[in-house]
Amino acid sequence: MQHTHPNTVLVVDDDSSIREYLAEVLRHEGYKCCCFSESLAALSYLNSHNPPADLVLADINMPGMGGIDLLREVKHLDPEMPVILISGLYELALAVDALEAGADDYLKKPVRPNDVLALVSRYLEPSNDGEREVQEAQEALVQFLETKRAGSASLETLRSLFTKLGFRRYETFQHSARVAATCRLFGERYGLPEHQVERLETGALLHDIGKIGIPRNVLLKPGSLDGEEWRVMKQHPTIGYRLLGEFPELSEEARIVQSHHEQWDGSGYPHGLKGESIPLGARMFAIVDTLDAITSDRPYRKAQSIDSARTEIRRMSGVQFDPALVDVFLLIPDGDLLRIREAYPDALQQTA
Repeated sequence: MQHTHPNTVLVVDDDSSIREYLAEVLRHEGYKCCCFSESLAALSYLNSHNPPADLVLADINMPGMGGIDLLREVKHLDPEMPVILISGLYELALAVDALEAGADDYLKKPVRPNDVLALVSRYLEPSNDGEREVQEAQEALVQFLETKRAGSASLETLRSLFTKLGFRRYETFQHSARVAATCRLFGERYGLPEHQVERLETGALLHDIGKIGIPRNVLLKPGSLDGEEWRVMKQHPTIGYRLLGEFPELSEEARIVQSHHEQWDGSGYPHGLKGESIPLGARMFAIVDTLDAITSDRPYRKAQSIDSARTEIRRMSGVQFDPALVDVFLLIPDGDLLRIREAYPDALQQTA
């Protein structure tokens, strides 16, 4: 059944078959679409119509003015206009440029109808379901940062990043809060001085900030990632490192973000670091993150017990994890770990 939406979407793509496909998907759902094969014509439309449109869906690689330059122009005209970029190519530099230019979201071709509709409706028909929980969690996260060393400029930038990231999902907040609290507990057990515990805690809280630069249909794909999608996903630690690299006061946290998927035996990414060449905070985080993953529900399995997580962490000692850190971590009582999970439970229903 076709729905009726008062919203207008500008579709800008030099490939007529893709342009028509996107427009057909959106029109079938009741959106009004205005289609353009190049950026200057789309800009002319935006300048001559009032109201001009509600959202822009633009290809990145086009002859003449590309999608990122179009994005900059649209944001200059109307900073509140949502702009979703779409591209068949995904490169790190492109993703960072898109973020810096103010892209609201990103899709990687090929895109399924549900990918397009879910993302467009997210910006044009925001649901109130879970919004209060998300807002409260977001404010708690920012308040946490305000108690740390980050300066006001950093806080405003980080607040903006959290808003754009999948941190709009309550579950993402709760996961980040849990691993941050558990890293603090671990750091204290290990005997780190307070200033290093704070850096470890903040780095854990920010560990997935780079996912803001991952196309939405890769980040939230319900099934397994294929080889190309996995290559794209593995860019997120480097994107996070670059985003935080703007702030010298977050340099140690940035190194944790960059290295949180490295493994003790050198089989991790993005740089294949081995042993103690991996920053200490990242080595500690890797253990905590595995605990949280095993004890959380996943689409393909239910949450497992802390004992199951301990068994897996012990099994991967010397392979994925620093053996000396594993020995310390396994001494943390179950009760302490359970209290953190109870303080930051996952929502029964995640918001998109």
